[in-house]
Amino acid sequence: MINEAKNNIAKYIFNKKFLNKNYSINIGNKFLSASNDFLFLLPGNDNDFKNGFDVVRYFLIHKKNITLFLPEYKINLVPEGRKYSFIGYGIQDVNKIGLPNKNLIDKLREKKFDVVVDLNRNENLFYIAVANIVNAKFRVGFKRKQTETYYNFQVINRKLNSEISYRNLLNSVKMF
Repeated sequence: MINEAKNNIAKYIFNKKFLNKNYSINIGNKFLSASNDFLFLLPGNDNDFKNGFDVVRYFLIHKKNITLFLPEYKINLVPEGRKYSFIGYGIQDVNKIGLPNKNLIDKLREKKFDVVVDLNRNENLFYIAVANIVNAKFRVGFKRKQTETYYNFQVINRKLNSEISYRNLLNSVKMF
């Protein structure tokens, strides 16, 4: 009950303070292939972290500039780490209601990307906030309840099987 109230307060604050209400963008049929700079928000779940990397590798193969957003302690787990840029965060970067703190917000606002891809399959307001704080033209994520206002492009999530969810995401982005 307390966590739900805290989450509702965080959503309200985030929507009022950070969410860009003028958010209508026409997605063309080449919006991903024409983009060069990508930010991937890697999931905290270990299985999703591993399976989500297939999506990241696809863009690496296509010679895109990739930055990974992940907890600092997971940076060493990234295969072929020298091919990526990193934005790491720690528990000190999360405020009391689960949103990014001022230091992380300032660091994120300095960055500019063509596309942000949130690889979290479960609703996580911290990652939703990060995806929307960063200066980016397009935001890609999994469809969850009430996420239409946060992402330009959404893919259906197969709750039980992360491998299928990421394969669906990859197949969807290949069309663009």
